[in-house]
Amino acid sequence: MVTIKQDSELMTNYVSANPIPAGQHFAVFRDANMDPGVFSLSEDSYLYLITVINGKATKLDFGSVSGVVPSGTKVQAFAVVQAPDSTLDICIATPGANATSSFTLLYGITFAELQGPIPSSKIIRGASFPTVDHIYMNNKSTDTKRTLPLVMVAFQRPDRLASTEDLRFVQFIQNQATLLGPWSLAANPKRIIDVTLGTCALGDGVFVLYETFSGPTHIQFKFFTGSTMVVEPICPTGATCINSYVDPTSHQSILLIGGQNITAFKSSEYCSAKGKGTVINTGDQVSGLKDLHVTLSGQTLRFWYTTNSDAVHYYTAQSTALSNGTVIPLLSDGKGGQISGLLSLKSADGSDQTLVSSLLSVDEYGNLVLLQQDSVSQLWQTYPFWYASDLNVIETKGFMLRMHATATTSDEASLIPGCWLRVSASGVVRCSVNGRYASLGPTGQWYQTDAKGVLNIQLQSDDASCFIFSADAYRAAKPGSPETPLQNPLLDPSVKVIMKLDNVQTPEDVRALKKQDGTPLIPSNASDDDVKSAAASIQALVDQTRTNQGDSQQLLKSFKAVSLVAASGGETAHGVRAFSIGGTLKDFWHEVEDKVEDAFDWGVNLVEDAAGKVWQFIIKIGDEVYSFILDTASVIVKAVVWVFKKLGVLLQDVIDFLGYLFNWDDILATADSITAGFNAALDYGQHLLDTTEITVDSWLEELRTTIKAQLPTLQNQNYDGASAAPKSVKSKAALETTAASNADETDQDVKSDVAYNWSTYYFTYGGGTTNAVLTDNSTPGSAEDDLVAIWDDIQDELDTIVKLCTNVAKDFLDFFDSGEYDIKALMVKISGDLIDAIIDSLKTLGDILFKALALGINLIKTLANSNMDIPVIGWLWKKIAGNRPLSLLGLVALLMAIPTTVLYKAKADKAPPKLTGRLTADTFGQYVSGTADPALAKDVTNFTLATATSLELVYGEFKTISLLIDSALEGTGLESVPIGPVAQLTNVLNATSLTFETISTFITWPVGEDPTKPPTDTSTTAKFVKYSKLGLTVSNFGAAALANVIAKVKKADQPTIKRWKGTIAAVVAIPTLCVALTNDIHEAQEGTVKTELVANHFIEAFFELGKQLGFAAASWDNEIESIIMYVGLAVQQICSYGGYGCKIYDFVETYQ
Repeated sequence: MVTIKQDSELMTNYVSANPIPAGQHFAVFRDANMDPGVFSLSEDSYLYLITVINGKATKLDFGSVSGVVPSGTKVQAFAVVQAPDSTLDICIATPGANATSSFTLLYGITFAELQGPIPSSKIIRGASFPTVDHIYMNNKSTDTKRTLPLVMVAFQRPDRLASTEDLRFVQFIQNQATLLGPWSLAANPKRIIDVTLGTCALGDGVFVLYETFSGPTHIQFKFFTGSTMVVEPICPTGATCINSYVDPTSHQSILLIGGQNITAFKSSEYCSAKGKGTVINTGDQVSGLKDLHVTLSGQTLRFWYTTNSDAVHYYTAQSTALSNGTVIPLLSDGKGGQISGLLSLKSADGSDQTLVSSLLSVDEYGNLVLLQQDSVSQLWQTYPFWYASDLNVIETKGFMLRMHATATTSDEASLIPGCWLRVSASGVVRCSVNGRYASLGPTGQWYQTDAKGVLNIQLQSDDASCFIFSADAYRAAKPGSPETPLQNPLLDPSVKVIMKLDNVQTPEDVRALKKQDGTPLIPSNASDDDVKSAAASIQALVDQTRTNQGDSQQLLKSFKAVSLVAASGGETAHGVRAFSIGGTLKDFWHEVEDKVEDAFDWGVNLVEDAAGKVWQFIIKIGDEVYSFILDTASVIVKAVVWVFKKLGVLLQDVIDFLGYLFNWDDILATADSITAGFNAALDYGQHLLDTTEITVDSWLEELRTTIKAQLPTLQNQNYDGASAAPKSVKSKAALETTAASNADETDQDVKSDVAYNWSTYYFTYGGGTTNAVLTDNSTPGSAEDDLVAIWDDIQDELDTIVKLCTNVAKDFLDFFDSGEYDIKALMVKISGDLIDAIIDSLKTLGDILFKALALGINLIKTLANSNMDIPVIGWLWKKIAGNRPLSLLGLVALLMAIPTTVLYKAKADKAPPKLTGRLTADTFGQYVSGTADPALAKDVTNFTLATATSLELVYGEFKTISLLIDSALEGTGLESVPIGPVAQLTNVLNATSLTFETISTFITWPVGEDPTKPPTDTSTTAKFVKYSKLGLTVSNFGAAALANVIAKVKKADQPTIKRWKGTIAAVVAIPTLCVALTNDIHEAQEGTVKTELVANHFIEAFFELGKQLGFAAASWDNEIESIIMYVGLAVQQICSYGGYGCKIYDFVETYQ
């Protein structure tokens, strides 16, 4: 069955995005996915639409895109209202001739229509309006007979209205918008306080709250359609604002008047001069009310109150029971000057009844920020509201989650690439899944993994807490594949965070906590009483986390119950506390965070309630006592963060302390060491080419003779331990990187770690595949022309070789697709005739490969220093490397340095050794000949072992991308990787391929023999095969060099490049296997390597063959059946993953 390897880290992440300035005015609506979209009128008067398009938050100049606003024309005012069927009505006012305004109504607009020119049939225009300053538009009736909204325009700002001459109702007749004539109020107004539109059975009109010169406030309902009457019901004393909503049952407006109380008027009341309305009993009162907003979903209402001090409170109730609610403070003074709210179900089709409340506000920098709460978790989450950018990068704090589908039976291995997982969360959370925007919630949704079977979920967090996640079902990428339930533990990222405090027991332990830089985490002025309370609280919170996690069956039961509640909107199972949205203690969490300094008593207590004894976090502020049930790790983390904030620790420091921090100084030093190894191996290789006579034909004939002579031995070898090697690798490569009690195994396998895979994620989903640009200013010379001539001459022979290799791949891929690692059976299939055919093929290609090798050294020296431009990685390089430009080599070295450093620290508990300034062509020559300084030799050995794992990981990612970019595998379900201009990306991939192959020679160069002596003359078979393995590795370098030349000079397309690289990979694959196994058997006989390592090397060689043949099969467009191409890709992924697992095991067991 398929299992899910899981990991999570709280860490700094990077987003290619731009913040959205609040501008003059903004309005939120629900998009096609029931998530918030925004219309925003910028300070320079352009109307923008921000919504998710194809998984990417996108900002559009709506006036221009819609075709409604001429290019360069600014927008004076706009308004948006959304119908129950989710269509939008949008009003726009733009400057007209002679100080007038042009008016446009777009009605019944669907989400698809928002992204392009609006159909003329849905546009109504009006001309020569007085200059419009504001548009009122709301209460589009739920009566489907009414197709157009109610609209009124104002010719003054709302806070400057003093006369009805500045307010006119807009009527729509025969596809034209006109203004109704003048109108008046019952009394001469001193000022008009507020305006809202309304509809009832008698007609449509406007409610006006106004103040007279004699002092009292009045409320008037003026009809503009249907009835002609004007009504003034009794206005509540102290009225300051009004709003209205359409009752979902009666389809008539309910008028709300805010002041000392909130008073609701039904149509029978506001249509009568004696109407008094009904006071809504909201419990706590909000003083200084200046504005009132209403959001509605079904029968659920949420009122938003804005005070004179720009604080925001909210009140939630059912439309049939308006007094059954509680006022909840949300934003403190000064934070709610501009808001726009939304209340909606999680899913458009009603399958997910989770109610989501969204509030768009403005942060301290003047940019939009989104607050969201769902009816299941009850917790408020805060998110920056951004749109995607190709240039700007923003740091965020939050969690990175990694779910990796892995096969445990032989018939599932080929079904992993691009498979789908059904993922759910214990609350609604905005995130990105494999680089695409998503919104997860309690009802599971299907998301497609990448070619490795991985989902990367990136979350933003404002306080280090996180919901629980689960992947409960799987299906293969092929359309129509059946769904298979999964039995996997829940992934609770908060646990990993909390357990970092496991050793905090006393006040002294609290005082001793340190930041990463070694400075105290706790300010020195934190009081002894607070520190004592903190120690007791932290200990209790950690213990409660352990208790919650210990009862895994109850945790799983609770999670499933929450999912059922979300789907049904009903009650939870016994023992699971969930509430309808609004009015629960969790609603108050934002307030206790804002008032942390005012708390005078707090701690963890065991309290008995109706459900039994429960642990609660209790906070006393003034006369109020707030208690929060510690039923999830997410709530516990919030309590932990609150405790640290109470001690005066900055939130940023709390998150850094509890999370995972890369040491960028160590990573940069490791990148520089990789660069040093790259240059040393390149210079040393050039020296050997210049001083050693190498005859390719004689070497290949020697290779033929050696392999054929060794075949009987290879075919009769038992390969003891190889069949068990995968299990051995799995257990012995497990490293305790961090607490992993929420992982699927006791010890977390490092190759599934978030941190270890971080760099490949950011290349693939951080703009590397869409916006990476290599500046290559080199010009082809005569050497390149010679290679092109040879290339043209060998095309017929190449076709023959491709046919040979496709047959080989078809014969051998089954050994890897089955999941059975039977090396002996595989070797029996390798005959002397096959070896002859392969060596003959190599001899045919030998001339061009050798010349490409010589040219490649000069080519890569030029390419390596070429400038790279890449969004996130490039920004990160500038941050950690200062003024050093990012080169091609710098990019590759940085991508490899991150997993290398993570692995090295996990094993050695220290950074990798620094080789810069120590490793040169001369010292590298001493190292490979066994004459180097022992300290340097030890460091280089350890470094290359660790770097070999990251080379396998990162280069494998690039190879996979190269297979996917030209849609050759279209239809297999693997089209989800973002791809930019193919020619631009191909250029980057060709250059990085040559760079990776250069680093490969640095890592795989045999050590301990004098390389200046021709091995064919003086060496034993064992010595010869060591250098033959290097020679075959160098063949891939030559192939990569030639690919760069052919792509540049002949403008060869990606399929041609793939075909060439895949063919060379296939040609060298079987000889590489044979020489590797021969060497491994020799080491076993000599006893120089431990038995477990020999078995590991056997399986590593097996994986290498599968990886090469799989890559080749996936590369042959139109040469092989599409199903074989897909199987090839699957085998490449399986063997790559197994391969770097073997290399990790090598490092762990061989580290000195």
